[in-house]
Amino acid sequence: MKAQVEIYGRLRPTQSKLGGVPYYVAENKTRLSFQFSRQVNYNLVSNKDSLDFLFHQVFDQDSTQEEVFNVVAVPVVMSCLDGYNGTIFAYGQTGSGKTYTMSGADSWQMRGMIPRVLTLMFDQFEKRKNVEHKMYVSFMEIYNETAYDLLDRRHVNAPMESWSKVTPSEDDAGNLHLRNLTVHECHSEQDAIDLLMMGNFVRQVSATPMNQSSSRSHCIFTVTLEARHLDTGSVFISKLHMVDLAGSERISKSHVEGSLLAEAKHINLSLSFLEQVIIALNEKSMGTRSHIPYRNSLMTIILKDSLGGNCKTVMVATMSSDIDNLEESVSTARFAQRCAQLENEITRNEKVDLNILVKRLEGENASLQEEVEAYRRTYGPLDGKTSGRSWASKKSAILPMEELRCRVVDFLNEERQTIDVGTLEDAQECFRVMREIYNLRMQEYVEELTLISEKLKKYDSFINSTSRRKDSKSERTPPRLSPTISTTPLMALKRKDEQNSELVEERSRLSHKSEEFRSVFSVNGVVALGGSNGGSVAVYSSKEVKPTKSSSNSNLKSPATLQFNLYSTFKQSAHKLPKT
Repeated sequence: MKAQVEIYGRLRPTQSKLGGVPYYVAENKTRLSFQFSRQVNYNLVSNKDSLDFLFHQVFDQDSTQEEVFNVVAVPVVMSCLDGYNGTIFAYGQTGSGKTYTMSGADSWQMRGMIPRVLTLMFDQFEKRKNVEHKMYVSFMEIYNETAYDLLDRRHVNAPMESWSKVTPSEDDAGNLHLRNLTVHECHSEQDAIDLLMMGNFVRQVSATPMNQSSSRSHCIFTVTLEARHLDTGSVFISKLHMVDLAGSERISKSHVEGSLLAEAKHINLSLSFLEQVIIALNEKSMGTRSHIPYRNSLMTIILKDSLGGNCKTVMVATMSSDIDNLEESVSTARFAQRCAQLENEITRNEKVDLNILVKRLEGENASLQEEVEAYRRTYGPLDGKTSGRSWASKKSAILPMEELRCRVVDFLNEERQTIDVGTLEDAQECFRVMREIYNLRMQEYVEELTLISEKLKKYDSFINSTSRRKDSKSERTPPRLSPTISTTPLMALKRKDEQNSELVEERSRLSHKSEEFRSVFSVNGVVALGGSNGGSVAVYSSKEVKPTKSSSNSNLKSPATLQFNLYSTFKQSAHKLPKT
């Protein structure tokens, strides 16, 4: 993700007896314009009546500490809590309000951005219940091109000459490491504020003609956050650098001597190297330069990631509105314009936790083992010949064979409307089970129909023989019956005729059912035909067999229901046939 360096301007109230320079802040607070008068010599190389500079926002003389913090620091802090690196640094001439903006004044109400950032972070820790946070703090200064640790308690009462120096080094991956810099874990807001106050107490401050409390070193207060998400186990490491740069000053105006002169030279030189790095980064973005001179200064080495790396960077340009400081204010505004052209590529810094990674891989391994075991239960041992089945298609566990068969049987018995399957193999297995069940039932139906057909033949033979005996008897002359002859044989003959009539009706009904079966029951090219005139049953295969439509089966049920109804009807009717 691309992130442009954001620049903000802040004007210090006028303190000079000569008054302030005429300036204008646009209504939307994004443009600062310095107005010039022809009658006044401002020592500027410019023939224009005004100079305009664009900022993301300009804070006028009446702006408050809270207003500056909410606009400048809060977005950077929130992105840092989400795992992105951030940098906030103040730049400007000496006495323009950099330390006041970053650290604040003596009272708590006038505190600067750094203590307010610490308060906001711990408030967010309380609100984000699903994230476990850890905070680590370091504080260092660069004095005369030498870095020192401001949180080393041995430095409080010892002279600076005996302090251990912080030395930078890079590993093979290009990551910066600072040797002899202590890192302190903070469990509460008070712990972090105490460390900040201790560092500010040890920091090098001197009185100069330009500023009664002038910072003579560049200070970098770094907050490292470790955020562990309890729901996912992800861990993010982010750093927030808050930099208070020493102010530039013109020796011709300050007239400093001795150690103050040496400090001013080192400050101006390091700020000059910083400007060279900014210019080189802009030229690199345009494709006219490849080398960036980070190593010219210790400060640019430490701020390498903040200026051209994985970091969301914000700059506050502090400017004095005094008329005798107009030249330095214009120079600061021009530097800010060059910084605004920089663009960094930022990404979230996720830390790989080996324990969480191992647990995740173990869970995936167990899931795959269950899939393999289910496959073996369904298809047998794995021999490398899976008939073209792709393991990639097994996104869900294969159903056991017995459960799949029960689902198919329930579907055929109309006890369920659908069969839920998770894989292509399950769907293929459903069709195989359907074919197996159908072939089994088809064989039972054919055997039953064959039995019925044989009984129908025997019945026809019985009816024919009975008819012949009756005809032969009718041809004979019946003897004269005397009143004394018993009528019992006549009644028996009458009952016999009634039974024969019932059998004729029963045979007609069985023949009709046989026709229904022959016209409807046809699957997979296997057809069973029962002869309506007592013929034998024929079972044969055909590629295309379609049921014939007739009035006799117009009110039939679904094929599955009809199969069971026919089977039940044939079975009951078979027991009514005469046994021979």
